[in-house]
Amino acid sequence: MQNVYVLGTGMIKFGRYPTKSVPELGGEAAILALKDAGVSIKDVEMFACGNLYQANAMVGQRILQQIGQTGIPVVNVSNACATGSTAFREAFMAVASGMYDIAVSSRWASRGCSAVAAAVAIRPTTPKAGSARA
Repeated sequence: MQNVYVLGTGMIKFGRYPTKSVPELGGEAAILALKDAGVSIKDVEMFACGNLYQANAMVGQRILQQIGQTGIPVVNVSNACATGSTAFREAFMAVASGMYDIAVSSRWASRGCSAVAAAVAIRPTTPKAGSARA
């Protein structure tokens, strides 16, 4: 296992978003995390998405479709109150194992009509030669 760190984070404000879909909200958070990390969506090699209320709806794939990335592995998780940390763990382990250089974890939560979305970009402390931000 290699050491990894959080490269960037993003979160939309908790509130009511009646005109936005789950993928739109998750996409906004992911874009904020990528911007904070100084990398583009094309640098992302793996995406982990946590969503409890639409667990079987391929939310991760729909978020990536919103932000312009397809063709990378997506892991969708649902684990009650630990959904967000489980998604983070999947992205963390994917990078720590050496399988990927940059992974993004996104968590979307809804309580009735209110929602919040958060995302983090993760990378190894010693990236592979030729990778983004090497």
